[in-house]
Amino acid sequence: MPLSSALPTNTAVPPTWSIVARPTLLFVAAYAFNSSPHEATHALVAYALGFNSTLFQMWVNPDAAAASPGDLAIIAASGPLFSLVVGTTCGFLYWSVYRNRPAGLFLLMMSLIGVYSFLGPVVGASFGGDFQAALEFINAPRSVRLAATALGVVVLALWMFCMGEELTRWVPSQVDRSVNVLATTVAPWVLGVALVVLLYWPLPRSLLGSTLSGSAFWIFAVGGALYRTSAKPSHSVGFPMSWPDAIVLASALCLVRILTQGIRIAHGGGSLL
Repeated sequence: MPLSSALPTNTAVPPTWSIVARPTLLFVAAYAFNSSPHEATHALVAYALGFNSTLFQMWVNPDAAAASPGDLAIIAASGPLFSLVVGTTCGFLYWSVYRNRPAGLFLLMMSLIGVYSFLGPVVGASFGGDFQAALEFINAPRSVRLAATALGVVVLALWMFCMGEELTRWVPSQVDRSVNVLATTVAPWVLGVALVVLLYWPLPRSLLGSTLSGSAFWIFAVGGALYRTSAKPSHSVGFPMSWPDAIVLASALCLVRILTQGIRIAHGGGSLL
């Protein structure tokens, strides 16, 4: 089915599995197009500062033993800042142009995960993650890190709640409340995160743990979906899976699996390990 600005008019209710599939698979694709470029940003900033690195699907091994604390802080902070730019840009495109078009769901997922990938490290500022490393490199006081964590928890919870509300638009209007919440939030959280782990495997144990534990903020998206569906239903734009969705998903799979082999980003030329 080609992309179109026309809203779906078929009144038949698709099978539950097909309603669940599109949000879940586009979540996985959006995760890949956020997370791996996020890591590539770390590597490219390190390269710009004069340091080589090896880029993998969800982490970077920099050769930065000679780097100054300031350089290391910049490298650490660059990934989340990149994700914020991606998230806000996709959010702007979604709200201004694509909210009622088939491509809108992918852009909404890109916005959700991009902002999430910025706020997640803010939450971790006092105990682990990119911003924790950056703040340690510049010797930021413990109180600053704790304040960042507290602020991050509140803002990320609100963000996910609002995203859960908006996601409920992306199923056919004929489905009942339980199927809506299942398809738009529970399935991307539970099934989608499981698929992400499989796609990104193998992973270091620390990254596996952070991926699973970090997904807990999806509970607020579920809450947002429950709240929205308890009120008067909003206008539905429940498009089915289409060939552009399949192309996006296949591209995401290829991107991640290529990076599992590791790519050397080094001065004098990069090589596949």
